[in-house]
Amino acid sequence: MILVYACVVFLAAAFIAGCYIYTIRISTGSAIEKPIRRLFLFSVINVAGYGVAMFTKTELSALIAYGLFTTTADIMLIFLLIFARRYTGITSGLELEKKVFFFAILADAVLNIVNVFTKIYFRCAPVYDTFGHLFYRISSFGLLYYIHLVIIYSMALASFSVLLRKMISTPRIYKVKYAGILLITVVVMICHIIYMRFNLLFDYSIIHYSIIAFLICFFSLVYIPRGLMERLLFFTIANMKDGIICIDIEGRCVYANKTARQFCDAGIGMKAIEEQVERWLRENIGESNDIDQWDTVIRSDGKPQYYNIVFQKIYDNHMKYLGSFFLIHDRTEDVNRLLAEKYRATHDSLTGIYNREYFYEASREAIDSDPDRIYYIVTTDVKNFKIINDVFGIETGDKLLKTLAGITRSYSSSECVYGRLSGDKFALCLPTEKFNEEKLLSDFSSVSGFLKSETFKVHIHIGIYEVTDRSLRISVMCDRANLAIRSIKDSYENVAAYYDDHMRDKFMNEQKVISEFDDALADGQFHMYIQPQIFANGRIKGGEALVRWIHPKKGLIRPDGFIPILEHTGLIAKLDMYMWEQACIQLQKWQEEGYYEAYLSVNISQNDFYLLDVYEVITSLCKKYCLNPRCLHLEMTETAIMNNPKSQLKLMERLRQLGFIIEIDDFGSGYSSLNTLKDMTADVLKIDMGFLSKTANMEKSKMILQVIITLAKNLKMEVITEGVEDREQVDFLTEYGCDIFQGYYFAKPMKVTDFEGSYLDTQFDM
Repeated sequence: MILVYACVVFLAAAFIAGCYIYTIRISTGSAIEKPIRRLFLFSVINVAGYGVAMFTKTELSALIAYGLFTTTADIMLIFLLIFARRYTGITSGLELEKKVFFFAILADAVLNIVNVFTKIYFRCAPVYDTFGHLFYRISSFGLLYYIHLVIIYSMALASFSVLLRKMISTPRIYKVKYAGILLITVVVMICHIIYMRFNLLFDYSIIHYSIIAFLICFFSLVYIPRGLMERLLFFTIANMKDGIICIDIEGRCVYANKTARQFCDAGIGMKAIEEQVERWLRENIGESNDIDQWDTVIRSDGKPQYYNIVFQKIYDNHMKYLGSFFLIHDRTEDVNRLLAEKYRATHDSLTGIYNREYFYEASREAIDSDPDRIYYIVTTDVKNFKIINDVFGIETGDKLLKTLAGITRSYSSSECVYGRLSGDKFALCLPTEKFNEEKLLSDFSSVSGFLKSETFKVHIHIGIYEVTDRSLRISVMCDRANLAIRSIKDSYENVAAYYDDHMRDKFMNEQKVISEFDDALADGQFHMYIQPQIFANGRIKGGEALVRWIHPKKGLIRPDGFIPILEHTGLIAKLDMYMWEQACIQLQKWQEEGYYEAYLSVNISQNDFYLLDVYEVITSLCKKYCLNPRCLHLEMTETAIMNNPKSQLKLMERLRQLGFIIEIDDFGSGYSSLNTLKDMTADVLKIDMGFLSKTANMEKSKMILQVIITLAKNLKMEVITEGVEDREQVDFLTEYGCDIFQGYYFAKPMKVTDFEGSYLDTQFDM
């Protein structure tokens, strides 16, 4: 009898061990796998421990073995509770339960250890079976053993209550998942209670642990409720976005979901669906086709709806025909998204006309499609568009762009291509018979009064390139039309310009200047020349520092060959800083040689105020070369100052307070306003004689010049007149009170060594 029961116990332990191994092999990472494995592990130890305890040979070993059995029973039940919580999803309060039962289990373990020596928990006694086999069993329980019973029954009841709550609240098809584990748990508890109440020879509840292990393993990791998949599949098919129509072996429609009914405009009956299926079978599907698909378009509320129809036959494992189905997939959203993406890829987001890339593509296609036809590339540009945005606001600027896009779109036809290149630049590709310069100017001039301002008109410049070289990229053709616009950029009229090769040569020269500039500056190809300035008494103390580019291959490059280009690109700031430093180096040299009154006048470009901290650069150079600021004269044009008078006038005053001599250059050629003169606090007014040559009435011009000189004197400003070319000019300027003269009559700009040898600190015979 004992051997039979022992075999059953060890078989139960082996079965539980098998369940443990199974959970490892099918691991899915589920949150319940870890407590299940721990439950099974301690169940194996518990059941096997009970079998070992039965065959111990001494009372001491029996007390130790049954004590281990009792403690592992506690641990096993805590993991059963954790599993029940995770399995049911009712985890509220789990952490508190774990803490409470942990301390209870710890106390129970301590009592089991003490029991080995005191026997206050339980006692063991030897028993012989009918065959004379000796084994040990727990013969009696002390009062303290009820602590252990309270602990294990509390954990068992907690697990029972969680499973019961879940079983009551869950749908019917899921109840069996919890009912099976719940039922066997109750059976184990009843068996253990009977064992305790009647002090049976064996604890028969232990062999039921294997059943619990099986049910936990099956229901938590394997079992799928009966009918669940069928219901889920039916629900999915019934509510899927795609339509589905099922056909049986006889060719009858046996099922159509809601989407399919809507597509076929069918009500409750199947007649409309069957008619649609017959048309598909007749028009789209061959008799031998097992699978087929096609696209179709229907209109709904005047809008196209795009569908993809898939037909497929179904066979069993023996390739016997079972039926077929149609799958109706609504592609409208995908098609509309693709159309929208294509539109965004080919159209400008603001104006809705073709963007640059698609204009290039469409123009290339048009030009290549008719090799014998002459085409024109036309580009437009709004003069001072940035100022329009700044003054009238970006919203107004955008409205102007949309208006220009509308004018450009008006040329739309199968023969003309239009688009927006960037910013305020639009383009047209026109065949010769559609090209009309007068119409272009008229159409684009219509926006002249767009801003509704008496003083600010919109001026459109048009560049035209006749396509003579079809091998060029369209982008290059547009660049050539834009080059034509550059030739009229200073015009304040709506005007058109045609591209010619001279423009290209000029542009290439500009690009060459720009590309060579940095290396030329680093190699010292820019040299300082000085044009002497002669005081009215004939004394020469200094002059104006001017730049000359001595190219290693081209030789001397005149300033008008590179200064305007550097001004336009902003590179002038680098050159000006270089020239300022060269002037400071030369002044330091002169001071070391004893020429303490010597000075040089340097130019400050309009762009320098925007690209540099002029005050910081100038003052730092003077400190670096230990110069008296009065020896460095700073020339600023009237236009540069009055472009930003608030900032520039403040800067002038700061520099004057440090001792710098401020010269107003080209007075009369900029704003030409005496009103600006009252706001300027400068030391020198520099007048260009060139403005006298622009009029036929020389006497009036001389009178104006006399008034300007007198006005400057009254404002305590010295007057320099540059561009003096003959003795007559010297005589009347001297009569009017001019202080300093500069011009070809006295000397051209020259090398520094020539100036030092012949002019510095000399007396000129006036």
